[in-house]
Amino acid sequence: MAILQSRTQTGISWIKESIALFKTAPRKWLMLALAYLGVFVMLPSIPMLQIFALVSILIWPIFLAVAIAQYRNAELKKQQTIAQTVQAIQPKMLQLMALGGACLLYAVLMSLILNSDLQGLASLAQNKDKLTESQMMALLQKMLPVMLKMLLLSIPLLMATWFSPMLIAFNNYSVVKAIKSSIAGSLQYIVSLTAAWLILSFGILALMLGVGIVGGIVSALVPAFGQLLIPFVLFGCMLLATALMLAFQYVSYRDVFRAA
Repeated sequence: MAILQSRTQTGISWIKESIALFKTAPRKWLMLALAYLGVFVMLPSIPMLQIFALVSILIWPIFLAVAIAQYRNAELKKQQTIAQTVQAIQPKMLQLMALGGACLLYAVLMSLILNSDLQGLASLAQNKDKLTESQMMALLQKMLPVMLKMLLLSIPLLMATWFSPMLIAFNNYSVVKAIKSSIAGSLQYIVSLTAAWLILSFGILALMLGVGIVGGIVSALVPAFGQLLIPFVLFGCMLLATALMLAFQYVSYRDVFRAA
């Protein structure tokens, strides 16, 4: 029980440190979060650029290593430009891309496992305007197991990649050793990581809920302004969540692999 409480306190401490780190240069971290969302969320969703989704998976570990290096430099008060950071990790570029390739293979495997489920849901969703209330409830009931299966399949990937880009870039680990060590570190600190994830997720959800309530009031008073304001504010919440998540990833990596 004492160990569980200690691990939970560690997760809470990580979130506090992540917020403190974000406060050192909020504009810089929000711009970094904007670049992250732009490259890995917005561009791959554009119909003409869907091929970029494959490329983005390959370069994701490189981007993450550069991003985490910026947080590390901020904490250590080390002056280093992004170009200098990229140059410093350049010898590890191929290994980081190999990690991205492993992520791509796992994503393909996930899609093959979930293919029949997703196709079934897609065919039902196409006729959602014609569904009765009971059919809609049945659709939702079918979606829950698929979402749960997707979540369970994503957990190993998340554990394998939470620390591995930094271990390759900063600790000179091989790809296989980095993945194994990332999984081992995630399992060892699973309580701390889960506690921090939950606190951060619920905190952002509470913020978005508060923004939604305020936006609803503004929309009721000034409809045109409210409709324009809400999307921007919600996007700002996404930027904040991404910036804090990257800070949390750095802080947890720093503490778990401090000796290494």
